[in-house]
Amino acid sequence: MDHPSSKSSVEASIESWQDAIESALKSSGVELVQKVLVLRETASTQEAASRAAGSTPTLVVADRQTAGRGRLGRPWIQGSSESDSGLGIAATFALPGCQVPPPRLSLAAGLAAHEACARSLGSRDVLGLRWPNDVVERGGAQRKVAGVLVEAVGPLILVGIGINVLHEQDDFPGSLAERAVSLRQLGSRCSRLSVLLALIGELDRALRASPEEITTRWSALDTLVGSRRTLIQAGRRYQGTVRSIQPSSHIELETSEGVVQLPSLTTSLVHDEN
Repeated sequence: MDHPSSKSSVEASIESWQDAIESALKSSGVELVQKVLVLRETASTQEAASRAAGSTPTLVVADRQTAGRGRLGRPWIQGSSESDSGLGIAATFALPGCQVPPPRLSLAAGLAAHEACARSLGSRDVLGLRWPNDVVERGGAQRKVAGVLVEAVGPLILVGIGINVLHEQDDFPGSLAERAVSLRQLGSRCSRLSVLLALIGELDRALRASPEEITTRWSALDTLVGSRRTLIQAGRRYQGTVRSIQPSSHIELETSEGVVQLPSLTTSLVHDEN
């Protein structure tokens, strides 16, 4: 799907998004989404998409989430107050009967978010992927730009993607200002709608890629291998140097007690110790 490449930050009203998205879908021929629902506010786009989709591939977008959530039950915080609507992207793709295994779908969604963000910056060198699908700055504190949540609800697969687009530092509450960053802070002047349209096209492409291509592309963007990290698995903390990541199976960590292999799907990174 083509999208505006200009870095003008002209923001279309949220009320105009539905027509713009549907028009872009029709002209591009992307079949990933067949129904679009744009909301001014919702508790969670995941929950709204679960209710709305039925048997139809559906995209739910909200101007603001009041109870958004991330991987392993963490909250997804869009900003510091009720006035922060209009800053980021909160989107869920509801994919009934999706045949892509959830682990590969999670990686593909991370790649799609990365590519959409990189396009808005005009460079693929600024951002990387932190296990399993956080889009982050390369180097330094690896501040987070975007995150992904994949959930299964019966035959329905929900792919939630949140992207910080227009935030300034004061829009992030408390210590989050040191761990999160927006595309605007990194130099982008793209609108939220243009980033969203890019995301739709990139996710459609990523879901068509082979498992080998997904793994190769993800590994090239990895930011953890070679760094010292604290990981949690089954309630236990492990600290050491990340030796390798096999995205669909395990993370290999060299600790003071030897090398351990932690299952990828249930291992969590301790972010405040980065």
